[in-house]
Amino acid sequence: MRCTAFTMLVALVCSAVQTGRAVAPRPPSPPAAEQHVEPIVKQILENVAKIKAADPTAVPMAFWDFDGTIIKGDVSEGLEENGKTVFKGLVQRTIEEGYSSVYRSTDGWKLYSERDYPRLNEIGRWIAWPYNAQIYAGTRVADLDAFCVREYEHVYRKWYFTSSIAMLHALEKAGVENYVVSASPELFVANAAATLPLPRERLRGIRVRISAGYVTTDVVHPIPMGEGKIEVVRELVLSRPHGVAVAAFGNSYSTDGAFLRYVAKQPSLPGGAKGTAVMVNGGKVVPGYTEHFICVDQNNVLSSLDGGGGNVVR
Repeated sequence: MRCTAFTMLVALVCSAVQTGRAVAPRPPSPPAAEQHVEPIVKQILENVAKIKAADPTAVPMAFWDFDGTIIKGDVSEGLEENGKTVFKGLVQRTIEEGYSSVYRSTDGWKLYSERDYPRLNEIGRWIAWPYNAQIYAGTRVADLDAFCVREYEHVYRKWYFTSSIAMLHALEKAGVENYVVSASPELFVANAAATLPLPRERLRGIRVRISAGYVTTDVVHPIPMGEGKIEVVRELVLSRPHGVAVAAFGNSYSTDGAFLRYVAKQPSLPGGAKGTAVMVNGGKVVPGYTEHFICVDQNNVLSSLDGGGGNVVR
């Protein structure tokens, strides 16, 4: 199913980027969500109703990729449009601000981006992507958290997809627990909780062990990328008594396709319900996925709350 966009009012979106504070009403022209929001939420909640009718103790759970699915662009790598940087990713920002123990010199970002990371990426993403968390070994987590929270508040929250936030809010309000499963470092992703209606423990990324409040180089498995996201979803479902995966959202067939299809193809959910898988801006459908996914395009972002895109590079 591919839908065209239309403008609808989503009052609940305004609270998506707040942290519990009361805010004054915004002027006219509220952010717009695309028309696929309502039918997708309706389908998921219809299946939730079947599940709850068959098992009142069931805990419905929805799983979201983060980069390209909730946020436009990539919180680790940033966003470029038409050859220009719209915002820098947290890897660059934290290196520039001195939070990486590996890249402390004034040319640290250049060494990372032009020398080390490309070499690791040639070997494979299973080494390169965890490295994005390992470069903070010896850094105090509380310091990194405080910096990341500020960046989300001032930069990244503006680039959340309006439709993703609307769906997340609607599901959460209806009693569906939402979780983020990302291949960005959890050191980054967990701090999105400050700008999302989710507790921090529901946001998972690539983990490294924390010792006495400091980052180490020890990678914690499973690694949430590709097939590894299925393992994380299973782990999270089993962590909730009577947990049931009812929906999954992603934007990439290579990194998210596996866990989306896993949720969509689950057998024998209570009440004969089916899991819903949503591919956001995924491009050409990969053979073998057509019958399992709802494919949608999203463009609108929450930056309209601030009267513009905030195209100031930080």
